[in-house]
Amino acid sequence: MADSVVSFVLDHLAQLVAREANLLYGVEDRVQSLQYELQMMKELLSSTKRKKGMEHTVLNQIRDVSHLAEDLIDTFVAKVSIYKRRTILGRMLRSFGQARSLHHVAEKIDNIKTTLNEIRDNKDKYDAFKESSNQSAAEEEEEEKRAQSLHKLRKNVEEEDVVGFVQDSKDVINRLLEGDSNRKAVSIVGMGGLGKTTLARKVYNSSQVKQHFMCRAWVYVSNECRAKELLIGLLKHLMPNFEQQGRGKKKGKKSAGDINELREEELKKLVRNCLEWKRYLVVVDDLWKRQDWDEVQDAFPDNNRGSRILITSRLKEVALHAAHDVPHYLQFLSEEESWELFRRKVFRAENCPSDLEALGKQMVRSCRGLPLSIIVLAGLLANKEKSHREWSKVVGHVNWYLTRDETQVKDIVLRLSYDNLPRRLKPCFLYLGLFPEDFEIPVMPLLQKWVAEGFIQDTGSRDPDDVAEDYLYELIDRSLVQAARVDTNGDVLVIRVHDLLRDLCILESKEDKVFEVCTDHNILIPTKPRRLSIHSKMDHYISSSYNDHSCVRSMFFFGSIDYVGSRDWKWLFERLKLVRVLDFGLTPSSKIPSDIGNFIHLRYLKIQSHYVTFVVPDSILNLWNLETVELGPSRHNIPISFPAQIWKLKHLRHLNISWAIGLRGSCLGSDEKMWNVQTVSTLVLNSQATSLIKKGTFPNVKKLGLRLTSECEGELPKLLQSLQQLSYLNKLVIVLRDRDDAGVEHSSDESVKRNNGLKPQELLRSLGQFNCLTILTIDNVFDLLTCGLAFPPNVTELTLSEIKCISDEGMNGLGNHTKLKILRLLGDRASCGDSFVVNCGRGSFPELEVVEMEILKVREWKLENGAMSRLQNVLINRCERLDDLPNELWSLSGLRKVQVKYPSLQMAHMLRNLEINSGCQLVIEN
Repeated sequence: MADSVVSFVLDHLAQLVAREANLLYGVEDRVQSLQYELQMMKELLSSTKRKKGMEHTVLNQIRDVSHLAEDLIDTFVAKVSIYKRRTILGRMLRSFGQARSLHHVAEKIDNIKTTLNEIRDNKDKYDAFKESSNQSAAEEEEEEKRAQSLHKLRKNVEEEDVVGFVQDSKDVINRLLEGDSNRKAVSIVGMGGLGKTTLARKVYNSSQVKQHFMCRAWVYVSNECRAKELLIGLLKHLMPNFEQQGRGKKKGKKSAGDINELREEELKKLVRNCLEWKRYLVVVDDLWKRQDWDEVQDAFPDNNRGSRILITSRLKEVALHAAHDVPHYLQFLSEEESWELFRRKVFRAENCPSDLEALGKQMVRSCRGLPLSIIVLAGLLANKEKSHREWSKVVGHVNWYLTRDETQVKDIVLRLSYDNLPRRLKPCFLYLGLFPEDFEIPVMPLLQKWVAEGFIQDTGSRDPDDVAEDYLYELIDRSLVQAARVDTNGDVLVIRVHDLLRDLCILESKEDKVFEVCTDHNILIPTKPRRLSIHSKMDHYISSSYNDHSCVRSMFFFGSIDYVGSRDWKWLFERLKLVRVLDFGLTPSSKIPSDIGNFIHLRYLKIQSHYVTFVVPDSILNLWNLETVELGPSRHNIPISFPAQIWKLKHLRHLNISWAIGLRGSCLGSDEKMWNVQTVSTLVLNSQATSLIKKGTFPNVKKLGLRLTSECEGELPKLLQSLQQLSYLNKLVIVLRDRDDAGVEHSSDESVKRNNGLKPQELLRSLGQFNCLTILTIDNVFDLLTCGLAFPPNVTELTLSEIKCISDEGMNGLGNHTKLKILRLLGDRASCGDSFVVNCGRGSFPELEVVEMEILKVREWKLENGAMSRLQNVLINRCERLDDLPNELWSLSGLRKVQVKYPSLQMAHMLRNLEINSGCQLVIEN
């Protein structure tokens, strides 16, 4: 992590020099000199791979000095920023203090540079000593012994007789036995400790596999694998007496004892000769790198005999590269399977005493279905007295017991995966430990936090959010993160981290000074954190903590719901002068104070409140670093008030408002563009918002929400014409009017006239020119679907809400869109009108893959031949008047999943007695 720290500091200083050089006035030459020294340190770190001995000391020293440099510059910039805001008289009165501050910073920077030079000199002396004493060879030998010991322990643990895997083994065996006679690779992917080796061993030793494959071999691949070692391991399986038999007595021929001296090509030839005329199965266990496979795959002949290779890996990317087929993803054990495994290991053939069962199940739940954790926990408790008193000591501290050094769980589960991570991913992964146990982490805010923290660097011309998303998917593919919720088009919305990995992230982060988590249990222990996650009530933390907050860059509050009052804000302003990320989590604020502009380094701000009407003070415009603002929802769904001179936030990227944002004040005096803005949701179309849109203030916006009001009457056609110039706009949310200025709902017969003299049909015709638009959401549709409509031509995802009625003409209009892949039809909760029929005509919706109907007053769904021919997923939720689904639905060849939530009694009865194709999953939820 030391190299990451240096990179962050370098990137931060570069941004300061580029963006706000005036804030470095008087020390800019020394800052540039410091940048040069840190760049030298970064080069030194890139050649330092180990984390032991002197190298570890050097890494820590460089990290600490880099932090010191960052704190010094940030503190100076904050003081200068406040100084420049003062009146001329105020500056004159404080000019002496400013001059003294300049001298102090210059002197401190010189001291830091001297310290960095001393660290580099000491490192050079140590390297020279190590080279002369041949110390590295001894260290390598020690590391190799440790790896062998770890592999032995890992096999002993993973190859225990784990329960479950019944269906898994059937699936994998079927994959191995089916298919043509060409050589094929099959893969098993899952988190460390999930039982990949166990499953592979069950398959390998099954009677079906033994009978089918006349030759079987098993080779284990370490994360430091060498192709030669792998080939020798294979030969020991294929030719057990190879090391004892001679290969010939002719002159120049190598003897049996020379196996380690054979070249790789010679070893490959031997392996090929052993396998050439046989139907073989080779298990390549725990493959880590694509290049490892590339180096040995030509040793496995494609002999047209139906041979197979079974690969286990933690890495989806590696499995796909080697197997060219969808991997078998190993799932966590269910609660029943977890308890059965635990009971079997602790009590053998005996039953669990009734007074211990509740405690045992509570501890097993802490393992979250990870077989390795359950086995190690069972091993610990099997050697303890089986009493309520002894087991009570373990409850609540399961992960602490599991991660002690003697269990080796830390090495097996995390260390191998963590050490194998590219440097760019390590801080992103450790960051996940900030969140509470079992917390479902929303993806988009997480990615925006990574960007704000400075984790996403060297993006070239790519958008940092897109790079951050790549990082997340790489962590998922490496089995370190679980996708907890996925939307209908396959994007991950929410992730989760296994508790064991989370706890180990916290330990690693504490050692590397990445962050600290504060709970009621450790609140009295004084620390000096740089990132702090508080899992207790804010007022309790403030009154009890002895932490030094002078260096805090990120503050998260995940305690039980409580107010952030004026005293709490005062405490925050006094102590968090350098904060960059401020996330109040579930802790609502009574208001946003006028002093918010003093957080000069703030890049990410999240405040939620269900109890107040937000008025964002003008001082927020002083936050020139601000990238993401996430606010709401506000009281009674009243728009959040925000200063109209938003263009002063020149680095703002995302303005996320859960309800709506209303701009206030004057927009006159500037035609500045906000080049970085990508998200604005949802903007009330008052005079200020209309003015900014016409000026083209958001030229690169990708996601935009608009709420129509009476104030933009007559302006909407011109406004939509302005929006057509936004070449990057791909997602648009339009909220049609349903209330007048007094908040009273219009009657239904006025609904088509409610949008400023522009009928909704005319609105949609105006949207027809939005060729870049691929995602469109329209709220308050009401009776819009009672006539034929034409939507933007390239829309692939369409969501229509508050629907009161749908006619055949309306459905035909929707069905004619040839690029539509996802359609959501959401009803009006308050409506009690007549039911209607959804009629999908012949050949309609030719590309549709997902359809959702929710709270619709639909009484019948008709699907004519050829309609929705590519449909894959169906979701029906709370459509209480719908008693049946069309027969034609079940004949669709691509149908994969039908999910019905809260069906009517008749619908539930019909579905339970329905016979469907085995390729389709039917889910009924009440």
